[in-house]
Amino acid sequence: MSAGDTVVATATPFGESALAVLRISGSLCETIVGEALGVPYPTPRHAHLSIYTDLLGNTLDEIIFLYFTKGKSYTGEVSIEISSHGNPLITKKILDDLVARGCRLAEPGEFTRRAFLSGRIDMTQAESVAALIRAKSDRALVAAQRQLRGALGEKIVQIQSDLVGLRARLEAYVDFPEEDLPTENQSQSVEIFNHIIEKIKCLRRSASYGRILNSGIKCLIVGRANAGKSTLFNWFCGEDRAIVSDTPGTTRDYLSCRTEIAAFEVEIIDTAGIREGESTIEKIGMEKTLSLAETADYFIYVLDSTLPYHPHEHTALFEFLNSQNSVLIQNKSDLPDSTEKPDFLSDCQRILTSLQSQKGFDEFLELFSKMLNSSAPPCNDDNVVINSRHDACLQVSENSLEEARSRLQQGSIELSLHDICRALDSLGEIVGSTDNETMLDELFQNFCIGK
Repeated sequence: MSAGDTVVATATPFGESALAVLRISGSLCETIVGEALGVPYPTPRHAHLSIYTDLLGNTLDEIIFLYFTKGKSYTGEVSIEISSHGNPLITKKILDDLVARGCRLAEPGEFTRRAFLSGRIDMTQAESVAALIRAKSDRALVAAQRQLRGALGEKIVQIQSDLVGLRARLEAYVDFPEEDLPTENQSQSVEIFNHIIEKIKCLRRSASYGRILNSGIKCLIVGRANAGKSTLFNWFCGEDRAIVSDTPGTTRDYLSCRTEIAAFEVEIIDTAGIREGESTIEKIGMEKTLSLAETADYFIYVLDSTLPYHPHEHTALFEFLNSQNSVLIQNKSDLPDSTEKPDFLSDCQRILTSLQSQKGFDEFLELFSKMLNSSAPPCNDDNVVINSRHDACLQVSENSLEEARSRLQQGSIELSLHDICRALDSLGEIVGSTDNETMLDELFQNFCIGK
């Protein structure tokens, strides 16, 4: 990739549609506007109706275009956005002509990468563009929009500023040892360290929430065979995905669907029943259930109220379930109860239901929604969400500052300063203020072309 060339890409999916949008960014835009679009002096940021004419003088399409001057576009470069009719043949002809005029087909994420390199956005904002496009829930959208507005970048810059001030304070005692400086107030510097470290810890607390927003919540429907798990799964799916049968062991592998609950994207997984299977296939299905439980965020445990409790059929799951991540559904409550009541997971909330008639389902959904909401940090203007890359950088910064604080308390200002510099470098990686070409390549290669 060369920052000096002109790139072009479709910003809409390739295929038949009402409109197709092409983006062009770079120095050739001024020539293209005059020669191909026939408007040598376009009004910036104004919609122009025009005819696209190729190098041979052929009319390709009637189009509408927007022209952006340097510093006023998404990339920070001179840019054009062309809206043509959404015929793939027209789109290809225009692309071919633009390439013939000297443009290059853009790489994935190249427009956003140019926006970052020109200083229009920082690295956290660049990441938020991809997050915004891929968001599968309202909560993920809100988090991405806040990051796009620079909420996380602002917090990182503030921490950097605090650290730079502390570094300057300590460097004075190293660079000017002969000067009549007041004795270093160690307790005050340690307090500044504590304040900065707490800011970093506060940001890191949102890492698990960020993982949920990016990947969704994984919820397992578990319990004894034929308790009603597949009926519940089908309700979440809105269709009959799972076979419902009175025969135990019908579900031998897991099925999954994605839905939105409490503004979260939730993957609902229907698992094989926990029981002493009569076949090898059933045993494999139950082993897979236990394997899925290791990475699950929440559990819906379905019980058959008409049957007695058999401890050996449930104990394998107990290590994964607790009152914070599990809801118990006592299904078939419209039928005569078993005299033997289950006494396990007594601290978990229970809901009496009849899944066939959906009795008690509204109460269950309300309870489950409250449980999901508990995983989210409080909604306020200061709330930001970090991803795994941010968390890794923040952890390095946190560890470095704890080491710097310890060295200062031991009287070694020089070594403390070294650790502060390492912390600053890690913070710089978050917003992209450090030169790391490999990191940029990894980040933008997963972007869609045209963004």
